[in-house]
Amino acid sequence: MKTINEKKASMLLIAAMVILMVTAILPIVGFNWPWLRYAYAAGAALTLLAQVLMPKPGNSLRVRRLARMNVWSGVLYCVSAACLFIPDAAMQKSWVAFLLAGAVLQIYATLMLSKLTGK
Repeated sequence: MKTINEKKASMLLIAAMVILMVTAILPIVGFNWPWLRYAYAAGAALTLLAQVLMPKPGNSLRVRRLARMNVWSGVLYCVSAACLFIPDAAMQKSWVAFLLAGAVLQIYATLMLSKLTGK
């Protein structure tokens, strides 16, 4: 059974990931509104906050490492958001690489955590 804090962190993570996903897809399909990068940065920051607040399951070294990998995926999302604010054209195009790196890291860590902890 999930604790209250775990439920709150999970809900925050879901909301942040939806914001992150929507604001990442809109520029790809052609909507380049100037406020999208601020919404994307807010989603990235909320994702990092949710990953930090998420209770760490178990005492196993492997489980703790996988939980830290989820936090690092949030850091990669924040680096991706920072790339959108740098005026260099090459940096503004590299935000997708950091987004994909964070997504791959989060998918792997989440799948392995659910396999190891049974949640």
